[in-house]
Amino acid sequence: MRLFLHPAARDLFEEWGNQVRGCVARLRALAGTDPDAPDLVQLVGELLLKSPDFARLWERYEVKGHRQGRKTFHHPEVGTLTLGYQSMLLEGTLGQRMNAYYAQPAAPDHDAMVLLDLAIHERAAGSPASQPH
Repeated sequence: MRLFLHPAARDLFEEWGNQVRGCVARLRALAGTDPDAPDLVQLVGELLLKSPDFARLWERYEVKGHRQGRKTFHHPEVGTLTLGYQSMLLEGTLGQRMNAYYAQPAAPDHDAMVLLDLAIHERAAGSPASQPH
């Protein structure tokens, strides 16, 4: 939903148009396996109402399974980084998937991921909830 409704989504992804086309095509594939799934019906209904981009793509009836590949992101803290990804089905769930993103070791994208990890830990260490009482 964030891909279509969050105001910063178009800036985050280098190829936003390709991202949303793929997302809708994968939702179509999922809808083919369980078209009456309440959560899917609710998600599609909300996006049809709130996003003209989603509605236009949904009407195209493109279907595509999930795969592996590369995505380029424009992160506000570390700049542009390109990550590989792999999509995996989660056993014991109905159509749930997990995407794992990765960067090649010693590459600038890997360094950017390390910086993001450090920033998260620094923010967590400085948060009031993590301070001893």
